[in-house]
Amino acid sequence: MPASRRNLGRTVAAGLVLACLTWYAGDQRQPIPAARGTALSGEGTSATAKARTIRVATFNIHGGIGRDLRRDLDRTARPLNDFDFVLLNEVHGPYFWQSQGQTEELARRTGKRWLFAPTEERWWHHRFGNAILSSADVAWWQRIPLPGQTRGHRNLVLTAVKQGDCAIHVIATHLDRNDSAARADQLASVIELFLSLAEPVIMMGDLNTTADERPLATLLARADVHDTLRDAMGSATPRSIDWILTRGLKTVAAGVVDNGASDHPLLWAELEINDELQVTNDERITTAEVRTREPK
Repeated sequence: MPASRRNLGRTVAAGLVLACLTWYAGDQRQPIPAARGTALSGEGTSATAKARTIRVATFNIHGGIGRDLRRDLDRTARPLNDFDFVLLNEVHGPYFWQSQGQTEELARRTGKRWLFAPTEERWWHHRFGNAILSSADVAWWQRIPLPGQTRGHRNLVLTAVKQGDCAIHVIATHLDRNDSAARADQLASVIELFLSLAEPVIMMGDLNTTADERPLATLLARADVHDTLRDAMGSATPRSIDWILTRGLKTVAAGVVDNGASDHPLLWAELEINDELQVTNDERITTAEVRTREPK
């Protein structure tokens, strides 16, 4: 065989090996580490609210893909305008050829400030995670990886939202769907944090857990924990894996919006701060040192 053909074969073989290694490396899901900050991004409104109530929502947007399998961020954004603080699950970051991810696109459409909290990196970009859109004033935020990581990765975002003369702790999260052991470990950590924080506090997101599953069932049985949908709808409350739970807040109203923009409905609640908590506590607006249990 001529030397030129042997060299060509070696070059092709080396190129194939390099391509395979690059594909393997890029396809691996890498967890995103913890982070913290003192402000949200963007040019949307962000001012201290004087109202006694705050309107919050949680929405797993399924990457903007609706039940008709169409990706339509205008349709995703439509129900978000009526709320002061919104948690979004299954949000995609920008690809190499994009200047903005879905968080920025939805913030632009709704005129809110934003925070993208990616859970994992794939193909060398922040691919997937949670996001916050807010017209309420966020004093600080923390992104905290959750235990029980499997092939996918999960986190929670803890924020302090200023409302009137008080600051509300908000835990925003999305738990593992496929691995029940990982999900149970993550839920235990989130609940531990929820119960440890000074009131008022909100825990919301896609927990991939129904009301009859432990440890959520145990949490819902507590007198100091309120399921906002059940407060508002009683026995008509639909079966759900998405939740808005509170401590130290009164449910004024709550409901479900389903416009086909995702495989999940949007859950919302209007909440009032209890009278005894209408006094500023400086500790509530100072970044908390939060620890979750280490992965097993």
